[in-house]
Formats: sequence, C-alpha cells, structure tokens
Amino acid sequence: MHLKTKISLLLYTSLLILFVAIFYNTIADLRNASAKSAESQGLATAKVIKAGLTAHMISGTMDQRDTFINQVSSLANMKKLWFVRSVKVSRQYGKGPFLEDAHDGIDKSVLESGEAAIESTGGIFEDATVRLSVPYKATSSAKLDCLSCHDVKAGDTLGVISLEMQTNDLKALSYRNIIIGTVLLLILFAAMVYFLHKKILIYFDRFDAMGKCARAVYNGDLNARIPDELCDDQDARALNALIEKFQTSVVTIEEKLSGIIHINSADDPLKALSDGCGRLNDINVFMKTLRHDVNANEAYEHIAHYFSDQFKIDDVNLISYNPLSQETQIVYEKKTILCDAQSGCPAARTGERIDSSKSDSICPKMITPNEHYICVPYTIDSASIFVVSMVSDKKNALNGLRAGTYVVDETLHALRGDIVHHQMSEDIRKLQRIDPLSGLYTKNFLIERMFMIVKESKRTAIPYGVMMMNVDDFTTINTVFGEKVGDETIRIIGQTLLDSLRESDVVVRLSGDEFVVLLYDCDPTQVNNVGERIRSLFANKKLKANASGFIKTMRIGTAVFPQSHKDIAQCVAFARLAMNEAKSEGGNLSVKFHTRLLESK
Repeated sequence: MHLKTKISLLLYTSLLILFVAIFYNTIADLRNASAKSAESQGLATAKVIKAGLTAHMISGTMDQRDTFINQVSSLANMKKLWFVRSVKVSRQYGKGPFLEDAHDGIDKSVLESGEAAIESTGGIFEDATVRLSVPYKATSSAKLDCLSCHDVKAGDTLGVISLEMQTNDLKALSYRNIIIGTVLLLILFAAMVYFLHKKILIYFDRFDAMGKCARAVYNGDLNARIPDELCDDQDARALNALIEKFQTSVVTIEEKLSGIIHINSADDPLKALSDGCGRLNDINVFMKTLRHDVNANEAYEHIAHYFSDQFKIDDVNLISYNPLSQETQIVYEKKTILCDAQSGCPAARTGERIDSSKSDSICPKMITPNEHYICVPYTIDSASIFVVSMVSDKKNALNGLRAGTYVVDETLHALRGDIVHHQMSEDIRKLQRIDPLSGLYTKNFLIERMFMIVKESKRTAIPYGVMMMNVDDFTTINTVFGEKVGDETIRIIGQTLLDSLRESDVVVRLSGDEFVVLLYDCDPTQVNNVGERIRSLFANKKLKANASGFIKTMRIGTAVFPQSHKDIAQCVAFARLAMNEAKSEGGNLSVKFHTRLLESK
C-alpha cells in the first residue's frame, strides 16, 4: 500500500470519527437541553399550582379549588394532574372527594422524604414528557399558619402535587438544530477533505515518488526520475537535477577510469566505481613501493607478493617472454616452479589465459598435472610479455582469480612503466657487468663481488684464490694480424677460462688482454694447479690468422684471500705483482705471490 493511501485512510478515518463524535455529542447536548427545559416547565407549573392552592387556603375558598384545578388541567401541555394527601391529613379530614391516595411509588417516596421527584421521558425526535411530584409542607408563618387547621408539625408533608406535562416546542427546536448542525458538519467535512486532497496529500505523492527515486538510485538505477506531473515542486525539480548531475559525473568518471581499471557498472555503478577506486588506490600505493626497489629482482618479488595478497594464493610465479628473441625467463618463483616454462610458455606465446579447470587448456609444460593453476599473460611492450602463474593444490582456491583476472590486467597496466624501467635498468646493468667481446664479467661486477666476498669472509672465513693474467706480447697480434684476430684471441681466452672453471668462480676481463679470476673456496696449492692448467690449455691452442695459424702464451700471477692479505683488492694487486714477475722471467709462466716481491718492488 502506497504512503499516500495509508495517510489518506488515516486522515479520512480520523475526520470521520471526529465528526461522528461531534454529531453524537451535539445530539446528546440537545437531548439533555430538551429534558432540562421540560423539567423547568414542569417545576414552574407545579409552583403555580402550589401558589394557587395556597391562595385558596388563605382566602378560605378551598371549596372552589376544583375550578382552579380544571383550568390548570386544561392547559395545552398538561396531560394529567392529581393531588395526594398525607396519612395525617387523611386521618384528620378523610381521603377527600377524589380518593387522593398515592398513585405510585414516586408519590409515596415524596410523602416519606419530603423531597421533590422529577423525571423526563422521550427522545430528541419525540415529545418530551415530564413526571413531577412536589411536596406541600406545613408552615407556621403569620401569613400562612397550617398548624392552626392541621394536626401536624411545621415541616411535615401535608400532601403531594403530581403532574405529567408534554413539551412539543422542544422537538421542533431539536429538529432545526440537528439539521443546521448536520449541514454545517457536512460542509466542514467536505472542505477539509478537499483541502487535504488538493493541498496536503499531493505532497505525499511527491514524497512517495522521491522515495522511490532515491531507492532506485541507491540500488544503482541512475535513470530514475520523479514524474513530470509531480515536478511542480521546487524540491522535486532540485532532486531530479541533482540525480542528472550525479549520473553525468558517474558516467564521466567511469569513462575516464575504464581505460585504467575494470568497472562493471551493470548492476550498481556506484559500488563498481567505489571498488574500482579502491583498487586504483591500492595500485597507486603499490607503485610508490615499487619505485623504491633497487633492482628488477626486488620489483618482481614485490609484484608476486602483491598478487598473493590480492587472491590469497601462496604460490605465485612470474615469467617473462621476449617475442623477438623467443627467449623465456623465469624472473621470480615463490617455490620450485612446477612447469618447464623456460622451454616455451604457451600462455606467453599465445597471449591467452591457461586455466587447469578447462580440460582443453591444460598446459603440456606442467610437470605435475595434478596441481591446479592459472597463467595470465599481459603484453608489457613489443619485446616483453609478462605471465603471472598461480598454483595451488586446492581447486577452489583459484576461484577468486578466475572471477578477477582483470585485477591482474589493470595492475600490470598501471605497473608497465615501472616494469619496463626495471627491465631496462637490468639490461643496462648487465651491459655494465658483462663484457660483450669475451662474455666475461667486467670491472664493475668485480668491484661489487669483492665487496660481497669481504662481507661473506667475516661470517664464513671461506678462502678465495686470486689470479691475474694477460697474453705474452699481445700487441704484436693486433700489429701483425689486425684487430679482428686480436678480438678473436680475447674470445678464445674467455671461452678457455669458462671451460676450465666452476660456476661458483668469478671470471673478469679487467681491460684489454688483462683478466682476473676469483676461485671460490680454494687453497694456495689448488690456486697454483688451476693457474698451470689454464696456462697449459691456452699454450696448446692454435689461433687462426688469415690462412695460417699461430700460438700464443700467457703469464699468470696468483694470490690467496685472506691469507695473502685481509683486503681482497690488495690481493688482486699482489696477483698483479706475481704476473709482472712472470713477465720479467720470460712469460708463459705461472707465479705465486711471495713477500719478497714487495721487497724487490
């Protein structure tokens, strides 16, 4: 039931009850007034009769009272008139000519109590009849001394004057008053109904329409408006204008944000915008964190943790794929990755999401097919496709990701600039750390690694072998055979070193034909043995120059950290002294550092 209908029923019912109460109260008042008027007329008539009888007594003409009584009885409204003698009077003078005994209990009650009794009968629409019984008491005044004639005491009841009267004039008066009152009430009722309908209840239509409109907007229907026929009120027009402005703002915000974040405004655009802005704020805060990361590894770790927190999935891995070189690299793995992504990731190659819940999309690269996983690709730029791989042993754990893969897209879309920045920084760092000619580390990397070795040495005391080497008379290669042959010689040296050493060892091209090697966990004897093996391998290699070939040798100097010195940079300097000693002795020689070299220097 509408609010207007409820209020209308309540108001009209209240008015009707009020007017019925007024009408009933008016009728009751008229009835009481009629009864009191009839009683007043009866009392007045009884007093006249009493005064007339008293006058007959005083004048001594009681024998003529019948004439007086007949005249009174013949009055228009008089229905009946009679007299009742008391027991004492009847005992003294007899019952009288008209058997003046008590007619009923009222007469008897008045005789006994000496109090008048009066009652009215008849309604508003009937003739009013008054029954009145008035006591006549004995007096002993100078004007009227009843005791002189009657054997009674002063104040005794001598008799009762009883009558019945009819008052027809009150009925006509009641009819007129009731009609007038009814007409006035009906006019007032009609006026109030008209005023309520035209001036009051119209606001409830507006309030009801405004309420419906507000509820519709709250539930997401921004097209809701108050009907035109109810918009003649300023507040209703203002609400429509407000909703119109609000809808325009929401649509504008949605259009501007839709290129950044996913907004599904079909059901509730306000909630969709609120959720989207919340995600956008989270991404913005995360971007500030990402920009403080020193290198790409830190950035990748933070990105993985961000998605782990978003989807409540512990195992998150990140894969980078270069479409140009078709190289796949696992840039972050939370645990040991369960797929052979490096041999080619289908999600990165096809650009489509891989979901283990779909039998036709099971990844052939997955090593343990019983695991549940979703791999979401995103194109960062023409040279980089990012894949977020989430794995769980519980199937339902990935439902949140299935419904919200757009979170991955919008997050990576916002972070793509930072990712590209870190990737470029990593590439530049690699260029600074890797010598493009030999494929060995550069001096920059050597400085970083020596710093780390010093820190590790304080905790572990693991020794490092230090070797420095260069080619005997390298300048003649460039002079005689040209720079291309010289460059090829450098590449051969680099490859020889890599083939002769372990992955834990650090091989650096310091400058020109000068190389430095840091041997992990290596004592002095082992350092010398490795140096001799490298020197021997290089001495047996035949270098090509045009159609002919030639053989070159190298000189090597060795030292041990921290045995030779607690400063690893100083150990490198000691290895250089040993290398120079090998040169002074004719080259093609491996020399270990000894303190006597410092003395000779």
